[in-house]
Amino acid sequence: MALRTFVNQDGTLWNVWNVVPTLVHNDRKVALSTGMTSGWLCFECDGVKRRIVPVPSGWEEWSDDELATALATAQSVERRLPPEVPAVEAT
Repeated sequence: MALRTFVNQDGTLWNVWNVVPTLVHNDRKVALSTGMTSGWLCFECDGVKRRIVPVPSGWEEWSDDELATALATAQSVERRLPPEVPAVEAT
């Protein structure tokens, strides 16, 4: 997994990395959308995430301007919270 950081035109610092899914999380099989089984490029800044599917070839060598252009076209990702575990009542 490669990791890059760059400063966008508006001055924000973004982290970028390629995600390689394992398809298993906490001993449960994970279902991925079509095309995501080969991975995606993730952009993250202050808890905001965006992604590009599939991972663009050669992105590790892109300039900051090329990364910023890709960011502008990346899909926003809504944060999913893990399912709530029912509380166990004390008896």
